[in-house]
Amino acid sequence: MLVLPLVLGSTLGAATVLTPPTTPAPNAVTLATAAALQDEVAAEDLGIWRGGLDVGLTKSEGNANNSSYAITGKAVREMGTHRYTAEGLWYYATQDDARTQRRALGTLKYDKFVSEKTYVYVNGLAETNEQAAVDIRWTIGAGLGEQWRDDDQWRISTEVGVGWFDEKYDDGVNEEFLVIRGAWDVSTAISETLSFGTSGEVFPSLDDADDIYGVATTDFAAVLSESMVAKLQWVLTYDNTPQEGNKRADNIYLLTVGWKF
Repeated sequence: MLVLPLVLGSTLGAATVLTPPTTPAPNAVTLATAAALQDEVAAEDLGIWRGGLDVGLTKSEGNANNSSYAITGKAVREMGTHRYTAEGLWYYATQDDARTQRRALGTLKYDKFVSEKTYVYVNGLAETNEQAAVDIRWTIGAGLGEQWRDDDQWRISTEVGVGWFDEKYDDGVNEEFLVIRGAWDVSTAISETLSFGTSGEVFPSLDDADDIYGVATTDFAAVLSESMVAKLQWVLTYDNTPQEGNKRADNIYLLTVGWKF
């Protein structure tokens, strides 16, 4: 009677000792790691918007009652070979409580890189300028661009293309024509906290050599903190054939404080 319990105990003890511990299959570990890496790459490919929003204002009271308000902004989103850019300007000024200037300008652009430096683009622009009697001015087009440099020191690109241009004035005059578009974007780091940039686009008409429109922005930017920047900006819009009584060039000089994101 004592033999059976001893035999059973020995057998169970041997089974316990010889049974290897359970470990994950190598293939399962590899698949889990690959899935995590894919999720990380996918998150990077989605891209995020980067840019800034800048605000400027002036106010005087007494013998002169003047006010001006300005908002400018730019945002860029890069996703692999795709790049999206949006820019905007809003400006409003008064003198003795009477409006002296009201302007708004916005641009949108999509780039598709076909090589490391070369890309094709689609662009759009819209503007309204009360003092220049511009009810609405807009253009759409497409073309080819080259990113000559894009590093910590310099960012240089140029573009050329064609488009459709439409401008409607307050007196009802409406002009439409095909244009050639030339554009540039140059920025450089002067120091760790100071940078310089200039960008713009010019639209000469294919129908009339005198019809030329352009817009350009030049700025010096100083970093104030991790997310705050001060800018001295010059915004120029040029219409070679303005309405009678208006000047060709409109200039805005701005000192703004903004936030980066």
